[in-house]
Amino acid sequence: MADTDKKNRKVYTLLDITRSLQSVIRKNYTGQYWVKAEIARLNFYPKSGHCYPDLVHKDKGKIQAEMRSIIWKNDFRRLSKKFREVVKEDLKDGMTILFKATVKFHQKYGLSLNILEIEPSFTLGEMAREKAETIDRLKKEGVFYLNKKIPFPLLPKRIAIISVETSKGYSDFLNIIDNNRWGFKFTHYLFPAILQGDRAIQSISRQLHQINKLKDFFDMVTIIRGGGGDVGLNSYDDYRLAKQIASFPIPVITGIGHSTNETVVDMVAHANKITPTDLGYFLVDHFYKLSLNIDDLSHRLAGKTENILKSENERLTGYQKFIHSHVFHFVQSNKKSLEGLTLDLKKETSKRMTRERKGLLDYKQRLKTLTKQKAVKEHEDLQNLMRMLDIFVRQKLSNEKTHLDGLISKQRLLDPHHIMKRGYSLSTLNGKTLTSSQQIKEGDRIKTFLYDGSFESEIKSINYGKQK
Repeated sequence: MADTDKKNRKVYTLLDITRSLQSVIRKNYTGQYWVKAEIARLNFYPKSGHCYPDLVHKDKGKIQAEMRSIIWKNDFRRLSKKFREVVKEDLKDGMTILFKATVKFHQKYGLSLNILEIEPSFTLGEMAREKAETIDRLKKEGVFYLNKKIPFPLLPKRIAIISVETSKGYSDFLNIIDNNRWGFKFTHYLFPAILQGDRAIQSISRQLHQINKLKDFFDMVTIIRGGGGDVGLNSYDDYRLAKQIASFPIPVITGIGHSTNETVVDMVAHANKITPTDLGYFLVDHFYKLSLNIDDLSHRLAGKTENILKSENERLTGYQKFIHSHVFHFVQSNKKSLEGLTLDLKKETSKRMTRERKGLLDYKQRLKTLTKQKAVKEHEDLQNLMRMLDIFVRQKLSNEKTHLDGLISKQRLLDPHHIMKRGYSLSTLNGKTLTSSQQIKEGDRIKTFLYDGSFESEIKSINYGKQK
């Protein structure tokens, strides 16, 4: 039976199968079809100009179907231009598109869709839907208004800037804040990032993460994108980036250079300005308004102070008149009492002075007697002290004379002439006495003094160290 099966079975080549499939598809898929799919990978080749998008259909994030497609060079150029004009974005990975295509099967390359048209308005609608879903999700999570609720700093001097270093918008922004007519000073630091294209989300997010680590050193964050109009703004509707900005711990202000399309990032930021230039003027104007408030408060304070001083001065003048009047009346009403007290005081003073005068006379007599007695005793003590001092001085002079005679004898023995008479000499260099061989060098001329004269000599050699 098995041998019979082998004899009866028909074997097809791979080419037979592919031709059959090709024939079936040609017969059954003769028209053009509108298809909705997501671009998993665009696969554009600039050298050839052709594009080979990998298309997928997802359900709850899982891929249910997958197929490759082709957009020929001329079609891709035409479709890309139209798509960009309507959507303000380039075709890229992750976009959901509605396109018209024919179904093709190639014996070597397999099944594919040949894309002929793309409906930009559909993608625009999909992007709007995704944007609305992102906004709704952020609001449900309670983070949509978080950054707006952060109090804006009174003086936003320290600015963390996320931008492209070479962009015109960044340059315009710095020119406005650094060269403002009032001389307000800002401190700023650039965190360079890519602000357009597929890599913008990751690049901006990474720099926000770095700034968050240094948040205590900054008052605010600015995201500046110069030029580009409304093109490339889809990145700023990304849920992850918008959430990171909405929940950022310090105010974030955007100036990403567009005028018609408000992105989700703009909506969740503390504030958004149309262009980097507008953002620069916003910060300078904030400083200017604050300076006006300070000037106004200064004038008001000065006026208030002047009014208070004037009022207090009037009160003090009133108090002065009141006190003067009351003192005058008090003096008048108590004048008789004061006159009586004055007479009593004079009488009492006269009696007291009489008593004190008598006491002083008695004290004077006693002091005179005691002084005479003290003077006699002090005279006797002084005589005794003088006799003792004379004896002491004589003894001291004798001792000092003996000691001085000894010193004179020693001085004579130490006299240089006396010493040189015994065979010693004294050498000098430039008028200074030599005490060590370290003070001279070969070639020096020294002068040597003897008891009965002197001579000069030149140093030829030196022996260092103590001579035995």
